Amino acid sequence: MSIDDATGNVFLGIGVTNGQAYGKIKFLNSTYNYDFKARSSPNEERQRFLLALEETVNKTKEIAKRARSTIGEGEAQIFEIHAMLLEDEDFVDSVLSLIKTGLSSEEAVEKSGEKYSNVLRALGDEYLSARATDIKDICQGIIDTLQAKNDKKEEDSEPYILVAPDLSPSETVKLDKSKILGFVTFEGSATSHTSILAKAMGIPAIVGVGEISKNYDGELALLDGIRGRITIRPKEIDVWEYKNAKAKENKLAREHERYLRSIMHRPAVTKSGKKILIYANIGEASEVDGAISNGAEGIGLLRSEFMYLARNNLPSEEELFIAYKMIAEKMQGKRVVIRTLDIGADKQATYLNLEREENPALGYRGIRLCLDRQEIFKTQIRAILRASAYGRISIMIPMISTHGELLKCKEIIKSCEVELKNKGINFDSKIEIGIMIETPASAIISDILAKEVDFFSVGTNDLSQYTYAADRQNSRVSGICEENHEAIIRLIKMASDAIHEEGGWIGICGEMGADLSLTQELLDIGIDELSVSVPYLLGVRGKVCASN
Repeated sequence: MSIDDATGNVFLGIGVTNGQAYGKIKFLNSTYNYDFKARSSPNEERQRFLLALEETVNKTKEIAKRARSTIGEGEAQIFEIHAMLLEDEDFVDSVLSLIKTGLSSEEAVEKSGEKYSNVLRALGDEYLSARATDIKDICQGIIDTLQAKNDKKEEDSEPYILVAPDLSPSETVKLDKSKILGFVTFEGSATSHTSILAKAMGIPAIVGVGEISKNYDGELALLDGIRGRITIRPKEIDVWEYKNAKAKENKLAREHERYLRSIMHRPAVTKSGKKILIYANIGEASEVDGAISNGAEGIGLLRSEFMYLARNNLPSEEELFIAYKMIAEKMQGKRVVIRTLDIGADKQATYLNLEREENPALGYRGIRLCLDRQEIFKTQIRAILRASAYGRISIMIPMISTHGELLKCKEIIKSCEVELKNKGINFDSKIEIGIMIETPASAIISDILAKEVDFFSVGTNDLSQYTYAADRQNSRVSGICEENHEAIIRLIKMASDAIHEEGGWIGICGEMGADLSLTQELLDIGIDELSVSVPYLLGVRGKVCASN
C-alpha cells in the first residue's frame, strides 16, 4: 500500500523486525537466463535430475549448519525441513514422471514446484500459503544446480536497503549483514520463514508492501520496521530524528559490547554469588574456535549428527573417534557433552532407509532408533569412550522417556567399556553419563532417572512442543510454546530438584537458555549451566552477571 505525502512515497506493510534503517534502495537483481530445453534422452535427464537433487540436498544441509552456528537452532531447522522436502517421494516421483514425457529436468522441477505451491495457496490458509515460498525455494535450488548457477556476489561499496518482490529463506540467510541495512518485499507474511529468519538475524524488515516501482532504485529511504513502513525521499526532520536516535543507540550498544568483552573470560557469577557455567551448543569441530573466542567454558551440546548427515553411509568408529578426539583436545580439559545420535523426525539419513511416518516427531527417533539398531549405537559409544582419554568428555542420551530405556543404555555403555578394557584401550572409567529432559515423561519421573545419571540437560524446544502438543515449526501454533512458559518451568524445576537431591547438576541446552527474559527465572529454579549457540554466549554471560 502506497501513500503520497509532501516529500515522497510511503509504503505500508508488515513490520517483522523492530528496527530502523536509512540508506539507498537497491532492487534485487534476480534475472538469470535459464536454458530449459531438454539436453538429452529422458533416461539421461533423469540421471541429471537425481545428481542435481543429491547435490542440492547436501548444499541445503550445509546452509542448515551455517544457520545453526550463526543464528540458532530453530532457524537451522527451517533448512533441515527443506532438505526433507527435497527428498519427499511424491515430489521426486512427480518430477521423474514429467521427465518421462520429454521435459527437461529444469522444466519438470519448475512445473512440479508450481503444482505443489498452487495447492498450498488454494487452501486459503496464511500458514500454508507461506510454505509455498519454501517449495519455490527448494525448486530454485535444484534448477540453479542443474544450470550450474553460483550464488550471486554483491560488489556494492556502501550498505543499502534491499527491495525485492519476495525473498526465499535461503536468499535471506545468505544476506551479507555488513552490506544489508534492511529489506522490503512486495509479498510475504509475518508467518513466513523469511520473516522468522529476519527476526533471528536482527535485520530490519518489512513484508507485504505491494509493488514498488524500480524507478526508485538508488533513492534514499527510511525503513521503519516498528511501524511497518518505508518512506522514499523522507523529510529532513525525519532523517535527523532517525540519525540522532541511531547515534544514541550505537553508543549504548558499543558500551554494552565493551562491557561484555571485558567479562568474557571471567566466571559467570550472579550478584548473589552463584557460579553458572556458560557453555556452547555446536554441530562440528569447525565451530570450536568460535565458541572459545566468545568465552565458552565448555561444550554443553555437541550434536553428533554432523558425522551422519550429508553422507551416503554410516561413519566408522575410527572416523567418529578422530572427530571427537580433535574436539576434546581443542577444548583443553573443558567439558564436552556429546549427545548420542539423534536422527529421525526432522533429521534424516537416507541410507538408514527409515520408513515414512505420519508423525515423525513422536516416532522412531533418537534413542529409540539406537536401541533398536544397537550396532550403530555401540560404534558411537566406543568412539566416545576412546576419545575420553584425550579430554573431559560426557555422554548425553536424547529422547529418554522410560526408566527401562535408560537402564538399557547404561548396560550397552558398560559392555562397550568392558570390550575396550579387554583390548587394552584407554578411556575415562569415570565418564559422566547424562540424559536430555525433553519429554514430559522424563521430567515427571526425574526423581527415578536422577539416581542413574550424573546430570540432566533440558532440551526446551522438544519439551515445549510435547508438553503443549504444539508443533514448533508450525507458526499457527508455535506461539503457544513461545508465549507460555509456566508448565515448562514447573517441569524443569521438578528435574532440577531431583538431580540436585542426588548430587548431580542440570543445564539448559534448548532455545530457552538464550532467552534473556527467562534467565532469572531459570536461575531461581536451580539451573547450573546454560548452553547456547555461539552468537548468544556474550549476552547470556552478561545477563547472568547482572542477575540475583
